[in-house]
Amino acid sequence: MRPEATLLDLQNLALSLALGLLVGLERHRAGKELGMRTFAFTALAGTLAASTDPAYRLPFMLVVLGFTALVVLINSWQNLRAGESVEITTSVALLLTALNGILVGRGQIFTPVAATILMLLLLAWKEELVGWTELISRDELHAAIYLGVISFVILPVLPREPVDPWGLFDLRRVWLMVVLISAIGFANYVLLRVYGARGVTYTGFLGGLVNSTATVAEMALKVGENPPLERFAFRGVMLAKAAMFVRNGLILGLFAPAALPYGLLPVGLMLALALFLAVQARVPSGEETPAVRLSSPFSLRAALEFGLVFLVLNVIATLGQRYLGAAGFYVVSFVGGMVSSASSAATAANLAAQGRIAPAQAAYCTVLASLASAVILVPIVHRAARRTGLGRRILLTIAWMLVAGGVGMVLNPVFLALAGLRP
Repeated sequence: MRPEATLLDLQNLALSLALGLLVGLERHRAGKELGMRTFAFTALAGTLAASTDPAYRLPFMLVVLGFTALVVLINSWQNLRAGESVEITTSVALLLTALNGILVGRGQIFTPVAATILMLLLLAWKEELVGWTELISRDELHAAIYLGVISFVILPVLPREPVDPWGLFDLRRVWLMVVLISAIGFANYVLLRVYGARGVTYTGFLGGLVNSTATVAEMALKVGENPPLERFAFRGVMLAKAAMFVRNGLILGLFAPAALPYGLLPVGLMLALALFLAVQARVPSGEETPAVRLSSPFSLRAALEFGLVFLVLNVIATLGQRYLGAAGFYVVSFVGGMVSSASSAATAANLAAQGRIAPAQAAYCTVLASLASAVILVPIVHRAARRTGLGRRILLTIAWMLVAGGVGMVLNPVFLALAGLRP
């Protein structure tokens, strides 16, 4: 050790001892052979080895790691002779503790402390982790793997610039949208799996975040099969549309923050109307709420379809903006919103982030896409629940949403002026 750094070495030894004792305490409470003292000694040995003279530091660290590996082998051999299972988890934890001790000796604090806390979390949550694996289906596991492939395998190797001389096909930006939308959808699918059974409130809102059209279509089908569920379904539809407005607003805010204020009033009025109608909808207690069954929101086919839709909309919108002006882009956004409001919102935000369209134009295009996504529900609900009054009720509600959006657009210049922005 360095004589001039006695206080620093003492602090490192104390931290190393504390980290080793924490892991050893958890292993001791779990009834393992390697306990508090073994883990504490291992961490201290790593810190001492890393604190020696630089000329001998590497050999000493290798000796500590080698001796730790020898202890692991001896412990595993004794367990095998006694007919017990090999404690692989405890062995790996001991090796990690030695490495953490070495890092502390090298003057690092955050990495060994964070690694120890994460290690304790994984060790202490063994039963919960095993229980979660039993709840995951094969298709859900495949969906998670596919999500990892598109996020960490495909995305990093895509070119950072458009691949065509006209600047229309920016594959990396398109694929980034695919990754983010898929990740949001998968996370909300998990929440839907966990909380969906608690009622249509979670089902409608979380399902709307994943896919509002699919959620509303499923509810309408249930109403068609069982008309008394109409009162539950209407509330779920309103929550699904509210979630759609929130999702599109988040997309716009994440990718084009400057455009968000321009669409805040019209989208906010439609969101407020949807939430008001959802709260006002009477759902008698004691009646079973309809469950919405949604498949996993992520699959390789779904990701490619979303990417294709987004790419086509992006190219058409760019060409429309380039040769037809703002009017052409508004038409493209409305038509695209009937297919996928998330894709249209992402397209508008993407073009605004690149400076190809003004932030106000991106916001208004997102408003039109959201309106189109609401309008397309009228024929869907009318066809699926034709023997009930749900279709007429949805038609009236969508008409009021159009009015609210129109009022928001008319009053938007006043709102922007009060907010200090130019209309």
